Amino acid sequence: MTERMKTVWLLGARGMAAVVFGVLTLLWPQLTVLALARVFGAYALVDGVMLLSTAWRQYRHERRPAVACAAAGTLGVVAGLVTALWPGLTALALLIVAGAWAIVTGCLELWVATRLRHRLRHAWWWRASAVVSVAAGALLWLRPDAGAVAIALVLGAYALIAGSLWLAAAWREYRTRTGRGTRSWLGPASGARMAH
Repeated sequence: MTERMKTVWLLGARGMAAVVFGVLTLLWPQLTVLALARVFGAYALVDGVMLLSTAWRQYRHERRPAVACAAAGTLGVVAGLVTALWPGLTALALLIVAGAWAIVTGCLELWVATRLRHRLRHAWWWRASAVVSVAAGALLWLRPDAGAVAIALVLGAYALIAGSLWLAAAWREYRTRTGRGTRSWLGPASGARMAH
């Protein structure tokens, strides 16, 4: 499988995981805190693994952005394990963990997208997803008294929007790869310099 097709699959898998999580939490917002924590934990874990895989693939090309991407992925794995394995998790604890994960991951992804803006043809997909992530985390932290339903609604809406952005980016890259688009998602633009 070529590098660009791997990019398509990574973007698609990340987007699908987010959409599934978003749909589940929006369809059943009355989930108990424990059930919500486990669903969120599974999603954060999958998302973290996808980010780590992306970082691994990009490390030899752009080390600092790859390290930032790896940090976001590691945070996702840690958040996933904490929320999935902590049986006595309260709504407040889930809110703190999920909010921190969303804000820090969003900030790191925003930095990566800005740093690689000349290499990522569709860097605005990354930026939009990062902004949505930070906004979701901020919303969670603004209401520390929110219950499980409010947390589920915020996380579900975030995941649905972010997942749709990732799926759209994957579709755009697939169309480019198969000759139906005109521009590649990865690779420097003609005449454009890499960000340093």
